[in-house]
Amino acid sequence: MLRARRLASTVVAASLAVGGLSACRSEPSVAAYLGAAGQVSEREVQEIWDEAHDALTTQARAEAAAAETAQRDKEEKARQAGEKVKPAPTITAKPVRMPFSRADIVHALVTHELYERVAEQRRVNLPADVPYAEAAAEAKLPTDSAYVRLSVENVYFYRSLMQSVGASAAAPADADVRRVYDKLAAAGGVAPGQDYTAWKAALSPQNQQAVAAAGLIRDAVQTAAADLRVKVNPRYHPFEVSVLGTQTETATLHLLTTDFGDDQSVPVADVS
Repeated sequence: MLRARRLASTVVAASLAVGGLSACRSEPSVAAYLGAAGQVSEREVQEIWDEAHDALTTQARAEAAAAETAQRDKEEKARQAGEKVKPAPTITAKPVRMPFSRADIVHALVTHELYERVAEQRRVNLPADVPYAEAAAEAKLPTDSAYVRLSVENVYFYRSLMQSVGASAAAPADADVRRVYDKLAAAGGVAPGQDYTAWKAALSPQNQQAVAAAGLIRDAVQTAAADLRVKVNPRYHPFEVSVLGTQTETATLHLLTTDFGDDQSVPVADVS
């Protein structure tokens, strides 16, 4: 059971709730509007999807071919040894199961634009040793995969921003601390009978700093999105960017998020 001892600051699926497309910006070929930064087109999303799908398909076929060769070699050796061999069924590649969705691609693209803008404002750069290769290997995708690069850079933009604002962050806003408590309590992450006052008093300086820094990043991302008038196609809602989370036994619990409070129900023709 999670407790308030340590709040893991992560960038796992986000919670920057961005509004729906307005009537004058509702082209079905657009996944997201980024104001002066342009658009995320459905074509771009499809290209990133196809790139990864093709790579995984090629890999699956190669693995199946290698397994088929190994099986036939084994059977041939058995025959040569005088054994009666019944050939095993042909080994073929299984259908590819994508490790992410099209909504994940849209999220990665939009979040990358927002983090990049906030990082530029704060003169924060990505580290020189971003582990693209390790992340790609874990996802079984090429190192130059567009989705891998976007996702990894989002994580490291976030970590760099947390480090940048962490040292100078003042005490966290009580409203943010309350949100964290409520999320933890709802997930069973608060000791039985421990009310908010007692929990807050026991919150470590490290955790207070994490909440404060996350709050600053949330505000900066929200401002960047508002300046760009970011709008995401409703087919990709809910669209969220988490700024503070903690790992449970089965998933990541998002504790602090950005919410613009915009209507996400504006209809857009679905071409999927």
